[in-house]
Amino acid sequence: MATLRRSVDLAAPAAEVWDLIGDFSSIHRWHPEVSAPVMRGPASPNTPRAERVFGERTEQELVERLVERDESARRLVYTMPDPPFPITDHRAVLEVVERDAQHCTVVWTATFECSAETAQELESTMGDGVFAVGLDALAHRYGRG
Repeated sequence: MATLRRSVDLAAPAAEVWDLIGDFSSIHRWHPEVSAPVMRGPASPNTPRAERVFGERTEQELVERLVERDESARRLVYTMPDPPFPITDHRAVLEVVERDAQHCTVVWTATFECSAETAQELESTMGDGVFAVGLDALAHRYGRG
């Protein structure tokens, strides 16, 4: 099993950061490389089985499906049911961990099955090109802490 993990320490209360990133449909509000997704499924975008779709009806369509949203743990868990790269059993977790009243850590992790070569490619393209870019944008907004 391959694992990608990136984190950032922020100079902001965990509740404030969660208010921004805890809505499954709002990734475009904080990630500079992501456009607003089309939401499908349950009426609430924060209900399990809700799907956010990027590049809908194009060759690059990417679907992410919400598995769990835990408000008290400040955690989103989602999958890619049909990933655009050769992986299986994808599971991603985005969580905000309170360090003290004015500081938190945001952790973004993905696990999946794939070849060693694919894992190395995704370390760069997904780990550095997606996860790190989004977390850096949060650090720019709130300050590193």
